[in-house]
Amino acid sequence: MGNTNYSIIIPYRDKFELLICAINSVPDRDDIQIIIVDNGPVPIKENQLPIKNNALVQLTTSSPTKGAGCARNVGLSHVRGRFMLFLDADDYFTPNAFNSFDKYLREGFDIVYFKTDSVNIKDGSQGCRHNVINNLVNTYLKNGDEGLLRYRFVNPVAKMIRSDFVLKNGFKFDEIRVSNDVWFSLMTGHSANKICADEAVVYMITADDGGNSLTRIRTSEVFLIRYQVMVRVNQFLKSVDKYDYRIRLIGALRIALRDYGFNVFWKALCYAHNNKVGIF
Repeated sequence: MGNTNYSIIIPYRDKFELLICAINSVPDRDDIQIIIVDNGPVPIKENQLPIKNNALVQLTTSSPTKGAGCARNVGLSHVRGRFMLFLDADDYFTPNAFNSFDKYLREGFDIVYFKTDSVNIKDGSQGCRHNVINNLVNTYLKNGDEGLLRYRFVNPVAKMIRSDFVLKNGFKFDEIRVSNDVWFSLMTGHSANKICADEAVVYMITADDGGNSLTRIRTSEVFLIRYQVMVRVNQFLKSVDKYDYRIRLIGALRIALRDYGFNVFWKALCYAHNNKVGIF
């Protein structure tokens, strides 16, 4: 992997102006590789991207129909850095993020977990999407419970992950419409030998009121995909005797009944039963 310390994988679909902000948040250093995976219906061109004098910027593509999971998997095939970082195209790194990353280059960790912040694009006010991640990091720093990071931090961002650990084990993202990052995060968290967390805020999550983000789409189809991933996670945690970190399905079932009706609720309940996973 040569002298490249970081490979940054950015899956991109739309909102080009935000992609530019994401790229510009990466320092122009010769030990950084930026991999942009375009899975949008209208391809972008290399001459549209910001010029970096030192950092290596690579533009590649993935199928527009296969989503961010496929795009990240394509990005994994191009990694040459010692550590990989994931950056969503509508988010960005904080100004001092790489100072925090640099501290761990030679510390021997498979994964280092960090804090995030969030901002509402419309008015610049602070959002709330960072709270779950930061609560996990804060609790770990207080009581040392690694399981919270390994099994509950189910998002690839705000992590510094050793590349050869991922590539040698063949960890991949699910190529499904939503929750495609959960299994990758679970498998890497479970399999990592040495992990730690740092209180530094390295990543800024953006949010808007448009409702087009997959995190905001509310349909029975999307609900069932997310729910099936929850059941799969709980099956795995049960199999490795980590069931204390399971997802409580009863909350999801309440949402199913309230928002999508009895048929979806019953389908979800039967799915958990057939897969021998409890709902409480």
